[in-house]
Amino acid sequence: MRKIQLIQTCLLTAAAQAQTSVNAKERVAEARKSYAIAMSRHFFCLFVMAFSLLGMMSCKQSGNVTAGEETDSVDVVAEKAKVEEVGNDEAVANVIDVEKYWDTFQEKYEEDDLDDIHYPLTKYAFIDIDEDGINEVWVRTENDEDGAIFGFDEEGFPQLIITESEGKRPSIGKGWVGIGYPAGGPSYFNHYVIVTNSTKETQLTDFQVYENHEYYQGDTEITEAEAKELMKRIKGEGLALNPEWHKRVNK
Repeated sequence: MRKIQLIQTCLLTAAAQAQTSVNAKERVAEARKSYAIAMSRHFFCLFVMAFSLLGMMSCKQSGNVTAGEETDSVDVVAEKAKVEEVGNDEAVANVIDVEKYWDTFQEKYEEDDLDDIHYPLTKYAFIDIDEDGINEVWVRTENDEDGAIFGFDEEGFPQLIITESEGKRPSIGKGWVGIGYPAGGPSYFNHYVIVTNSTKETQLTDFQVYENHEYYQGDTEITEAEAKELMKRIKGEGLALNPEWHKRVNK
C-alpha cells in the first residue's frame, strides 16, 4: 500500500514539473512576442521622426512656402540670381524683348540689304560691341548667310548698325564694326561703323579704285585727312566673338 502511495506521489510530482515547464515555455514565447511588437513600434517611431525632419528641412530650403503662395519658375529664379550677381542697373539694361522688335529687325534688314531675295530672320545673339555693359542684337537667317546687327537708341528703339550677306562678313572690334566687299571690276568698298552707347554714331566708307580712294562720312564726302582722324578710332584686332545663338520663338 505504501509503495502505491509513493508511486502516486512521484507521478503527481512529475506531472507538476511538466506543467511548470510548459508554462515557462509559454511565458518565454509571450515575452518574445511582446519584445518584437515593442521593437516594431520603436522603429516605426524613428522612421516617422526622420521623415518629419526631412520635410522641415525641405520647407526651410524652399523659403517656407505656404499653401496658396505662388512660387517663381526655374527661369525666374535664375534671372533673379543673375540680377543679384551683375547688379540691377546692368541686368535691366540687358533685358531686350527681341520678339517685340522682330518685325522691325526684318524690315530694316531688307531695306538696307541690296539683294533681290530676302529670307526670314530666325535666330539672334547678344553681343556688346562697345563694351559698355549694354547688349546689341545680332540677327541672322537660318543658313547664317544673311543678317544684321542692331543697337538701340535712348528710347530703346532698334537702330541698324550694319547688314551682312554671303561674301560680306563683318569684322567686329571694340567700338566698331567693319565690312568689306568688291564693288565690281577693280573697285572695292570698306565700311566702318563706329558704335557708341550701343548706337551707330557715324559711318566711314572707303571707296577704292586701284590706288585711288574716296572717303565718305555717312553720305558726305570728306578729305583723306578727315578720314584718317576717324580711322584712329577704328583700331585693334577684331574681337574673338563666339556668341550663343538662340532660335526665335514664333508667337
